[in-house]
Amino acid sequence: MGKFTDLCIKPYSMRTRILILLIFLFPAGKIVRAQAPALSSESTVSLLTCGPGPEVYTYFGHSALRVTDAALNLDRVYNYGTFDFNVPDFYGQFIDGKLWYMLSVVRFRGFIPDYMAEKRFIKELTLNISIEDRQELFNLLEKNYLPENRHYWYDFFKDNCSSRIRDIVVKATGGKFLWPPEPSEHLTYRQLIMPYISLNTWARTGILITLASGADEKASQDGYMFLPDHMHRLFALARQADGTPLCKPEKILFMPEYPKPKGTGLLHPYTILSLILIFSLIFAFYRKTPERLTKIFFTGIFIIAGLLGWLFCYMWFFSGHMVCHGNLNIAWAFPLTLFLAGTLWIRKAKPVNRIYSKAMIILILLFLITFPFWKQRVPFEAILFSLTLLAGFIRFSGLNIFSNRKTQNQTN
Repeated sequence: MGKFTDLCIKPYSMRTRILILLIFLFPAGKIVRAQAPALSSESTVSLLTCGPGPEVYTYFGHSALRVTDAALNLDRVYNYGTFDFNVPDFYGQFIDGKLWYMLSVVRFRGFIPDYMAEKRFIKELTLNISIEDRQELFNLLEKNYLPENRHYWYDFFKDNCSSRIRDIVVKATGGKFLWPPEPSEHLTYRQLIMPYISLNTWARTGILITLASGADEKASQDGYMFLPDHMHRLFALARQADGTPLCKPEKILFMPEYPKPKGTGLLHPYTILSLILIFSLIFAFYRKTPERLTKIFFTGIFIIAGLLGWLFCYMWFFSGHMVCHGNLNIAWAFPLTLFLAGTLWIRKAKPVNRIYSKAMIILILLFLITFPFWKQRVPFEAILFSLTLLAGFIRFSGLNIFSNRKTQNQTN
């Protein structure tokens, strides 16, 4: 027997024995990891809601789930709003609208310092659910955190860090609770985000002109919960089947003193674009404006419009940002206007420039007449800039708008 044992063991080197051990340990480790530990009766599961931050992607606040259990020395925060910078070509995919987000898990004491440093409030709603439902929710969170499950394609309105929490809570509890009654009149997604983007007026302008008609769909109450504030409010008002609240009374974990918002004054987009419109009217119609200066001014305007047009085209046809598909602002920000900015300085291109300018006059007039009837809402900034472009196209169309204008001022 001893000899047989020696013959069986000797051929295996130390490296081989370690590999055999790892083969047996890895599957066991994976099974253990997929099975969350049993929570005690002292455990809690709560919804964390954090206030808006200083960066554009933090304007709308944030949500996370917290699981605590003193018996297990457990205090974890499950966060569905984490970028995975390790994904190949992360920035290229981000621009394309393929937002590869993931669920991350940190200890609570490691979660709150960043929000406190940025002076973002932190509120907590503890779910008033049974130990069985808490365990099921914990199991689902741990399962979601497995490497093969933690990633997901992010959609700002339909599938984000807040809506994921709503869905997993409903799944864990079997939906055994009632949301508040539906509002009598539903808001659109564009209307819902307006309070969050109004403080940064230039960011607001950029967001509003890039959103297409998908942002003007009316959201159901369930849809409101893509915004952390609305989800927090609806969780606080939800009731279980027996009429008891879904959540215990709200706890304020951190509430900073917010400074009074500063007005943008003369730097407001309305002011700047109105001034640009006035200058465009002067350059287009005042007969004594220098020709070269007029060309320089409208070259800049046409470059901006053309670049916006190419951006709208890209977002419409090539990106995964569904709410940017079918953006009708392309009616005034047409991509080919970018080439007009260059051909203004080529004398032989004058006939082509006049034809293009006349076509754009018709298109912009149609836009100005019909946009009130569109499903897509058009921001006031787009109206101001389209009027600026209209003046420029009239200037280079060869149309005799004023009979007393000198001939040399009607040529380019």
